[in-house]
This record gives sequence, C-alpha cells and structure tokens, in this order.
Amino acid sequence: MITIKAKDSIFEDIAAILWDKDGTLADSHGFLQELAKARSRYLNQHSPGIEQALMRAFGCAEAYDPTGLMAVGTRYDNEIAAAAYIAATGKPWAEALDLAQQGFAESDRSFTRKADFTPPFSGIVELLSNLWDSGLKLAVLSGDTTANIQDFLLRYDLVNYVTWCAGSEAPPVKPNPQMVWTACENLGISPENSLVVGDSKLDGQLAEASGAGGFISVTWGGSPAIAGADAVLDHPEQLTVYLNHGVLK
Repeated sequence: MITIKAKDSIFEDIAAILWDKDGTLADSHGFLQELAKARSRYLNQHSPGIEQALMRAFGCAEAYDPTGLMAVGTRYDNEIAAAAYIAATGKPWAEALDLAQQGFAESDRSFTRKADFTPPFSGIVELLSNLWDSGLKLAVLSGDTTANIQDFLLRYDLVNYVTWCAGSEAPPVKPNPQMVWTACENLGISPENSLVVGDSKLDGQLAEASGAGGFISVTWGGSPAIAGADAVLDHPEQLTVYLNHGVLK
C-alpha cells in the first residue's frame, strides 16, 4: 500500500487512483465548446430557432462552463437534452431523439480524432508515470466513451500506466458506484484502498457512494473546487507519493 499526499491532506493504504478524463487528465474545454457549436448549428438547420437555447443548455453560450452539461454530462445526457429542445418545437419525441442522435453523429465527423484536440494538462504525463513507478494501479472512469478513453491513452503514450478504463456509452455511469466497484474488481483491490480524482460533483458523489478511500477535487482545468472534497489541488505537482515512511518521490 502507498501513502499519498494531496497538498495538505494525507491518504494512507492506497493501492489505486481512479481518474476522471475530460477536465482532469485531458484539456478538453476548447474542444467541447467547438463540438457544442457544431451540434447546435446542425440541429438548428432542422429545427430553426433552437441554436442559442441549445448552447445555453450545453453550458457553452458564452464562456465555457466547466460545470455545464457538455463538461460533466454523458453523451446520452446531452442527446436527451437536445431532443427535448427539438421536441419543444412540435416534433414527436421519437423523431426528436432520432434527429438529436443524427446531429451528434454528423457533428462528430467534423473532428476526426478527439484525442488530437484534447491533450493532457501540463504535468499529467509525468504524474501518471511517477504514480505507476511507485506501484500504484491507475484507472480512468469517464463520461466519454471507452473507445475515446483508449484512443486518448494511445495518442499520448499513457497506455502502459493505465490498467483499466470505462466510459459511459452504457450503464453504469457516474455517479453509479458500480463504476468504482467494477474498476476495483478488475484492479484486484478494495474500494476503500482507492482514491477518486476528478473535477465535477459527480466524481465526488461517485467516491462517496462507492466507499472509496477519498475524493480529490482538481481545479487545474478551470473547474471550481467541489464542496466536501477531501482535498483540492490546483496543479498536478501537488499530488505526491511517500515511500518508506516519509521519503518523498
């Protein structure tokens, strides 16, 4: 087991860290705002007058909102929200949902590879390498798809550091504790020996519901500190590992 220091907080008997991706590992804010624009413009062509309402719903109307729907919601959440605005124009629900899904798929084609537009934050590659070398197991639990997580890890040479990843293309999704329980089962550890690290309230709820050993809120991507977090970090360098009872690595 490893002792972790997160700024001024100490976590003992930790075997694994479970990471959120977008806004935590990956700088995705610019990409998500552009994707919201592409989706809103496409759907506005089929349901005129909804573009600005959609942008507000996505949390991208003006400045990007790191707590908004695009930032913390799953693809399914965003599709349902878009379909609701389309249905409000008078279209049947089935048609509205089909149009939303079609619009999302078409918009995706504007960005051939998401990973190219969502690089790791400064210091993340070095941090994951150090954590892995220290003997910690690492996993990624995200509102993105599993395929996009895997591609991000591949694109930035992080595959060797991450043992398990799970997206939200199908249940369970955050904050369902089964995400943590399944990850821990695959890592061969108990939930109480894990830490959840993320930038949204859903990550905190995930940690609490699953019985994880703690929740670390990160603000280095512009997200606000999450109330009730066991620690709040402003930079990846503030997460460190203690080995041999006090020797800092």
